[in-house]
Amino acid sequence: MRQSTYDERLILKDVSIDRLLDNGDSSPRLQQIDFELSPGEWVNIAGVNGSGKSSLARLLAGLTIEGVQGTWSRGFAGNGPSPYVMQQPDAQLFAETPREEIRFALEWRGMPPHEIMLQTEEILTFTGLSAIGDIPWNRLSGGQRQLAAVAAASAGETSLIVFDEATSMLDEQSMVLVQGLAKKLHQRGTSIVWVTQRLQEITSNARVVAMLGGSIVFDGIGEEFLYGSAEQVGQGPTPCQTIGLRLPYLSALALELGRLGKLQRPYPETTEEWDQALARIEAVPR
Repeated sequence: MRQSTYDERLILKDVSIDRLLDNGDSSPRLQQIDFELSPGEWVNIAGVNGSGKSSLARLLAGLTIEGVQGTWSRGFAGNGPSPYVMQQPDAQLFAETPREEIRFALEWRGMPPHEIMLQTEEILTFTGLSAIGDIPWNRLSGGQRQLAAVAAASAGETSLIVFDEATSMLDEQSMVLVQGLAKKLHQRGTSIVWVTQRLQEITSNARVVAMLGGSIVFDGIGEEFLYGSAEQVGQGPTPCQTIGLRLPYLSALALELGRLGKLQRPYPETTEEWDQALARIEAVPR
């Protein structure tokens, strides 16, 4: 892969990766990917298993993948690799406790020793892990270990963090905690790449990049990804359904009520919005 001249955005241009099969043939992991990410942006990457979303996520994190062709510029993300949070926290935890893990991450990033202790305590406080900072991993839940992995990944004020289905193995409460921490980092100016199959995590105004067969087949806002364009109502599958993902229950309900003419876009998202929408539907005479 060739690096282009510096641009503030992170850019992939005409990027492809081939996978060598056992019979000697090759199949594409990524096909002619054009992608841009701006500083401070949040992008959701969606797709079924094998769609290429993890390969794209690894490239965006600056991790090495053999056989990459195309042109790239990491722009604001810099030349080194960015933090990459995986599904299984145990695969990326090296120390014995959350506090030691954060210290290890700061040492690895070359922070002066006199700053490490102060920064470690600030990160533990920021991530809500102070109370369990010295508890060994085997006494912590999967969600707590994942929070610690995110805390270590965010150590050192990184400009970009990639979450590769980081909530897929967590229960609902732990998922909310990890996503909440990602939102706090985003509010602080960190760019977030959020890889997911859990479509309830995608809001209507969020940017969504959808992948199928190693290609980007959709790049737009969450509302159009889940429900299709305003002109598409009732006319075939939505982009979400096209790539083989199932709509969450409430999104499917909203889409069906919209097709029946009982609900208008923008469709409700919060509990309060749903209560108001259903009350209006019940109030309409039959």
